[in-house]
Amino acid sequence: MSTYLGLDFGGTKLAAGIADGHGRLLAIERCPTDAAAGPDGAISAMRRLVQSFPRSLPEPVAVGISFGGPVDLACRRTLLSHHGPGWEDFPLVERVAEVWRRPVAMDNDANAAALGEFRFGAGRGYRNVLYVTVSTGIGAGVILDGKLYRGSRGLSGEVGHTIVLPDGPLCPCGKRGCVEAIASGPSIARAYAERAGLPPAAITAESVFRRAEQGDEMARDVLRWAIGLLGIGLANAINLLDPDVVVVGGGVSRAGDALFSPLREAVRANSAPSPPGAVPIVPAVLGDAVGVLGAVALVCDQSRDSAPG
Repeated sequence: MSTYLGLDFGGTKLAAGIADGHGRLLAIERCPTDAAAGPDGAISAMRRLVQSFPRSLPEPVAVGISFGGPVDLACRRTLLSHHGPGWEDFPLVERVAEVWRRPVAMDNDANAAALGEFRFGAGRGYRNVLYVTVSTGIGAGVILDGKLYRGSRGLSGEVGHTIVLPDGPLCPCGKRGCVEAIASGPSIARAYAERAGLPPAAITAESVFRRAEQGDEMARDVLRWAIGLLGIGLANAINLLDPDVVVVGGGVSRAGDALFSPLREAVRANSAPSPPGAVPIVPAVLGDAVGVLGAVALVCDQSRDSAPG
């Protein structure tokens, strides 16, 4: 049985796991990201995680990397991280290959997660999948005709930076009214805190959903506004891409029906008519392992593409 090592370099956590080519996870370990330690510290932490795996596991034949930031695929380097210094133009693929002496594949976290859900999760059985993560930011990955679509510069899938409210809240990207500036977890929390006159640190998106469930009308208004505009952003993406399914993951998706029911309605109200009906919008199923399994899916795909015949 061939196994693959998946490394998830996230802004708040690092995760390493071993899985087979069917996405069966054999081991996984996590630790917090030490942003001040930079790339060398992150690679060392990954080595410690892998060293803690059971020794009985078969040696991986290749390594996949999911990186929480933009990457240059042609040069096999990271471009930057929004969570810490030192990642600018960093040769991550080369450095990981030096440690594990195996072939290495890398992509950004949204693309890796999209491929993971497509190969092993909620996107199985479909050919055209839009994966959207709603978390600290809002990212997306696009699968077209069974292949990860990256665009000409590797920037496809920026659903979070489509503008749905001109002159709306300021986004981390510098523009105003992006989906991310309205419907990400921190944006939902910030909108409620501003309306309620509370310090931003006192509120999370999870607590806004909880308050809404308990009857807080202000929380309900904030969620109606945020989810409605998220639905417009997804409807625009659906109108453009015509996917078979939309898979939604990320921390905010854990709100369950409190998110998905109004989101489906907002998408339905703003999508072009598409017989035989609305595009299904379903929750992701890989959970916290999506980065590791997405990295495994990347290297499995690379192995398939390079196989003879």
